Amino acid sequence: MSEFKLTGGCLCGNVRYTITKPAIDTHHCHCSICRRITGALFLTLSIFPRDAFTYEKGKTPLSTYSSSAKLHRNFCKNCGAHVTLDLDAYPDQIWVTTGTIDNGAHPGHPKEVYRHAFFTSKVPWLEIKDDLPKVEGFK
Repeated sequence: MSEFKLTGGCLCGNVRYTITKPAIDTHHCHCSICRRITGALFLTLSIFPRDAFTYEKGKTPLSTYSSSAKLHRNFCKNCGAHVTLDLDAYPDQIWVTTGTIDNGAHPGHPKEVYRHAFFTSKVPWLEIKDDLPKVEGFK
């Protein structure tokens, strides 16, 4: 079996990370907070086991913004790239902004969940025609 390894980082390169286990979840979040913080119509997040994630470079250049009391968004102080999220309810997981993974993608895990989250919060004019589950809330 080949060794699993993903790498990624921020736009300016001051923050770099390595991931050594597959994602357990990838979802497109349509909540208003994710839309506003990214300036995009939705934010795609991949959730990995925390013990599989290592900052190789740049933990110091990260700054944190808590968009709620229990959700902490980590971004590069230099370029502003939104890199990871920490949720108090899931201390054993790290949520990675999927677009910061090198090459923009990752190989799926057979048990990985894919979906649209907070779907009823999406912008009303966005038409989504894929077959992914569309759920209210996170799960």
